[in-house]
Order: sequence, then C-alpha cells, then structure tokens
Amino acid sequence: MQTLWLARHAHRLDFIWPEWFDTAIYRYDPPLSAQGFDRAISLAQELSHCPIDRIFTSPFLRTIQTADPLARLLQLPIQLEWGLCEWLCQEWTSEFPETTPVDDLVKCYPNINANYRSLVMPYYPETAEDLNKRINILAHKLVRDNYENGLAIAHKGSVLGIVAALTGEDDWRTYDLACGGIIKLVYTDDRWSGIIHG
Repeated sequence: MQTLWLARHAHRLDFIWPEWFDTAIYRYDPPLSAQGFDRAISLAQELSHCPIDRIFTSPFLRTIQTADPLARLLQLPIQLEWGLCEWLCQEWTSEFPETTPVDDLVKCYPNINANYRSLVMPYYPETAEDLNKRINILAHKLVRDNYENGLAIAHKGSVLGIVAALTGEDDWRTYDLACGGIIKLVYTDDRWSGIIHG
C-alpha cells in the first residue's frame, strides 16, 4: 500500500496584513502568520506518528515553514518541488514570482535538500488548463518515485489537483480546503482514494 499525504500551507501573513506586499523584497512569497506557525506545529504533532519517509514542498516560504516542524521532528529532508507551486496566472501575479533564494532558506531551514531537482518546472503565465496539465504530470511522477509514504505541502489548487488527477474524481478541484487542511491519499486495489484528514 502506498500513501501520499497532502496538506495546504498554513495561514499566511498577508491574509491579515495585506500591506506587507507593498514593502516586501519577495512580494509573492509571504511567510506564515502567527496563527500559521501554530498550525504548522500542530500539523507536525498530528503527522508525527505517520510513517512518512519523504517530504516535498513548493519553493514558497509559507509551504517550507509549514513543513519545517515536522521535518525537524522526523529528521527528514525537505525537497523543494517547483511543480507544486501555486497557479501562475496573471490575475494573481504580474510576473513569474520570485521566491527566497535556496542558499538563504537553508540557513534558517537546514532540513532543505539544496541538491534536489524538481520533477516538473512551471512557466509563466499559466492558464487553468496549463495548471491542470502540470499538476497531472507531477502527480503521476510523485507516486512513481521510490517511496511508500510521502507528504507534499503545497497550495490549494495544486493539492486538490493532485487528488483529482490520482483519483480521477474532478469534484475534488472545487473542495474548500482550509489553510493547514490535510487530505490522505491511499493506493489499494489498483486505485487511489482520497480521505479528508481531521
């Protein structure tokens, strides 16, 4: 049996302080809010008993900060996977979003595997169809990798897209997954099933 845990990043700072964007160095890479950091810790506690052997996140700071407590607890590397990034549409960003450089990230989050190379690279701008294609390709590459119990922490669209791609159930794409929400995917009897966790 193969299991893939999927989580949306925890609550982000610019949700409560929109002005953060105006002076930020990396405008599209906000950190977690205080509430988000609390959720990251509780998520680590919830998942610490699960047999997770691989952690992937998008390269955005909020997903890395969500994964960090669990990665430290389990002593697992964090693989920064660009294929997990959010929808790169022109309505949300005016250019390809610049994220915190990996060398800077590793100083604060030493569990990051700086040598990992993404399975899928997105491009800007993306249509909704482009996003679905990217996530579908990534979903199948992720589960073909050599692990039994993985965790991917990403963004609402990419999390739900992976669930839809693997289960074949498009209704997942419209599910209202809260920040810090978790979905468990299990492969048994030659099919993937999605379960809301918690």
